[in-house]
Amino acid sequence: MARSTSLTFPFVYADVEGLGRLFYPFVRAGLKTTLGWRDFDFLVDTGADVTTLPKQILPLLDLSRSKIKKGMTRGVGDILVHTLDTKLPIKIGHDTLLIHVSFVDSHEDSSPLLLGRKDIFENRFSLAVDSKSKVTRLRKNPAM
Repeated sequence: MARSTSLTFPFVYADVEGLGRLFYPFVRAGLKTTLGWRDFDFLVDTGADVTTLPKQILPLLDLSRSKIKKGMTRGVGDILVHTLDTKLPIKIGHDTLLIHVSFVDSHEDSSPLLLGRKDIFENRFSLAVDSKSKVTRLRKNPAM
């Protein structure tokens, strides 16, 4: 069986006070954890340069804060945010990629994992948010 070059993920909806029902483009991707590869839902964030994860997930990924490079980035409103920056393998469909990741402090347990552009949407996948079909679609780009 040939591997698909396109992955499709249904929209996730939420009722937002004052705005009504909104969709969110989530993509399911795997991270290597202390329990092996596990799937997580990532919110596609085309405004994020790199994939951003909450620092609370570090122990699950068997990573130590002291062994990861400290950095800074500018968030929404030009606010400086302290980060821990590294590269991690991620599985999207049948592909395993090594991507840049920033870990940030999260004040909420329900903080989403944000899938940024670097290493994923630059060359590897094209992104389509299909409002007619109500899906997020990743299409693997042909090798250059």
